[in-house]
Amino acid sequence: MKEVKRGRAAVWEHAGEAGLQEFLRLVASHFDIDDIAIHTPGKLTYLKEQPRPPRYRIRPFESDVRLDVATGRLIKKQ
Repeated sequence: MKEVKRGRAAVWEHAGEAGLQEFLRLVASHFDIDDIAIHTPGKLTYLKEQPRPPRYRIRPFESDVRLDVATGRLIKKQ
């Protein structure tokens, strides 16, 4: 079962465990961070809203289109 925590302190602690604190400091210095969620194996932390699980599984090597190399257009597979 995945451990789920909410709140600023929990997110910051999880970011430290995941080695993301320096990255988050850099991003926060340029952008206003309204909400954030961090997923690692066995743990999920979020600031405001729990992320919904994806409805579809992404399969990067399966596609319903192919690239026509000569023209650069995407052509639907049959």
